[in-house]
Amino acid sequence: MHEDTTMIIASKEEEKPEPTERRKSLVTDWLARVKSAKGFHEKSFKQMKKDMDATLNGYDDTQWNDKNYVANILQRHVQQRTASLYAKNPKATAKRRERMDYAIWDGDEKTLAAAYEANSLAEQSGLMPPAEATSLIQDYTSGQTHRKMLDNVAKTLEQLFDYYMAEQQPSFKSQMKALVRRVVTTGVGFVKVGFQRDMDRMPEVSNRIYDLQMQIDYLYRIASEAADGTIDKDDAQIEALQLSMKALLEEPMVTVREGLTFDFPEADAIIVDPKCRQIRGFVGANWVCHEMYVSPEEIKEIYGVDMKNQFRSYDMKGRLMSDRSSYERASYAEIDINEKEGLVLLFEIYDIKSGLQMCVADGYDDFLREPTSPDVKVEHFWPIFPLVFNEIEHKDVLYPPSDVSLLMPMQNEYNRARQALREHRRANRPKYAVPAGMLEESDKEKLSTHPANALLELQALAAGQKVSDVIQPVQTIGIDPNLYEVKTLFDDVQLVVGAQESTFGGVSKATATETSIAESARMSSLGANVDELDSFMSEVARSAGQVMLHLMSIEEVKKIVGQGAVWPEMTREDIMNEVFLEIEAGSTGKPNRAAELANIERIMPFLLQIPGIDPLWLAKELLKRLDDKLDVTQAIVDSIPSIVSMNQSQGEGTGDPALQGSPSGGINNASIPNTLNGSSLPPIGKIN
Repeated sequence: MHEDTTMIIASKEEEKPEPTERRKSLVTDWLARVKSAKGFHEKSFKQMKKDMDATLNGYDDTQWNDKNYVANILQRHVQQRTASLYAKNPKATAKRRERMDYAIWDGDEKTLAAAYEANSLAEQSGLMPPAEATSLIQDYTSGQTHRKMLDNVAKTLEQLFDYYMAEQQPSFKSQMKALVRRVVTTGVGFVKVGFQRDMDRMPEVSNRIYDLQMQIDYLYRIASEAADGTIDKDDAQIEALQLSMKALLEEPMVTVREGLTFDFPEADAIIVDPKCRQIRGFVGANWVCHEMYVSPEEIKEIYGVDMKNQFRSYDMKGRLMSDRSSYERASYAEIDINEKEGLVLLFEIYDIKSGLQMCVADGYDDFLREPTSPDVKVEHFWPIFPLVFNEIEHKDVLYPPSDVSLLMPMQNEYNRARQALREHRRANRPKYAVPAGMLEESDKEKLSTHPANALLELQALAAGQKVSDVIQPVQTIGIDPNLYEVKTLFDDVQLVVGAQESTFGGVSKATATETSIAESARMSSLGANVDELDSFMSEVARSAGQVMLHLMSIEEVKKIVGQGAVWPEMTREDIMNEVFLEIEAGSTGKPNRAAELANIERIMPFLLQIPGIDPLWLAKELLKRLDDKLDVTQAIVDSIPSIVSMNQSQGEGTGDPALQGSPSGGINNASIPNTLNGSSLPPIGKIN
């Protein structure tokens, strides 16, 4: 091995002590517990796979096949429902918890104004301000300062969340659309919130902040195996190592990034405690497990554990390699050397009773890493969040039915109706009857396969004999379209999932009133899904905010947000109780700008009539709801020098000190505080 490589890449492995019998017993107990729960949910997992197959194929009937008629309305519904529910990334808004921030002030603007007026009169008279008025003003000022600080923390939190959504690879939008599609198809989907640290890898690498860590871990492993003789010096991997090292050394030094990550496990990859009574929030569950299939090399790179042969080997489809036929194993071995060795079944367990996060592997008698408290701290312990749309109340059912499962009877009936019509058409093709043995095989072939305008010479037809004497047409039965009518099926579709016939490309013959009623029903059904999605995204955003508040330093935050970022100086637990992220309702769907503008036009005249309201504050709040990328503040700041210069020139030589050196218009007027009875007051319109 190259000397430079040996110097730079050193083995990360540490000799692990032999686990005690108690430790082995605990690992075995958890493996048995998880596998038992997996078997308990096996029926639901099989239904999920059945729904996925039906969405792909357009049927679930075992007697059906691709030769029969198939019109895949399931796939069309999944696509349409996904597009309607998730068109863009959500808009997260940080809110401060409603609190009574004032110990003295009662929130009445008149009381505050009277206190300011009493202080002003006392100052004019050379007297001491009234103690009550002074205390009230101090209480108000302290409360406002605290609120302003929390508002700045909230704005910082919003920008951080937006940043990490944009940083995800693959993109957060594409993964969320896949999640919604998964829920519509299988009935449930999950998001797992994590935090990637410097020089740290997680097994769920489907969605992470990409950096050099994966490459570095790979180089460590190859160097270690070369050092202990596991890999021959002439092995191809050594050459790959040398090339990778050369490329790495030529790269400039890069800071490995860290931050929030989102993983999207498959629907059957999350195994829940059988005691769970409600999938949303895992109500009643003592533990939740994330099942993953990883290679032994990845185990070595992530956890520093050499599995050797101490694990049960699985293929890419989750089947034990020992259960596969020799033919399957031979074919599989040709794909990749890592796949030939098989995959490790890894269970990442979150146990709420012990407060521990544990990693165990099927067939391995020790923990892959020392059990600790969860890597990320969230309010409800679980960093995994389920999304469901058709939740039902049933003692024996944990996973709700999917849209696909609900539509399956209609899909099958549609296919059967159209297949029966096809068979009827085929049966009604022209056909003829002849006495047995009258026609030779050549005559039969001529009559059944002849081209248009063909001249047929039949051996069975004598000169002067009529064709009708030999061949008689068979009467056909006319097709009754009512027998194969499928329009009524879409009435059932609308009743079940709220989708109209037009959603599938059909043209409805309903009246305007009927169409309006159907659209209202569709929006009601869609609105229920939107509400579920908003609640789910708010839970994810809230927990993501807690993770960032707990793990991120002010230095890291300022690198992302900027020097104006405000991060809490109080304890993380305190700030969690003060500020939280929430998703704006309906922000993931297609925006209806016309309706938003109409609402603004109706409410604007009333807002402008409120005494003391700050026009700039109002403009910012309205634009935030229409286009949060527009920066009014920047526009105003850029115009200040020219306005000041213009007003100064207007005031020169007038002799009026009020005009010299100060603007006569907009800017100065905007900065003048509200006045009441001659006393100076803070802007009343900004009091929250």
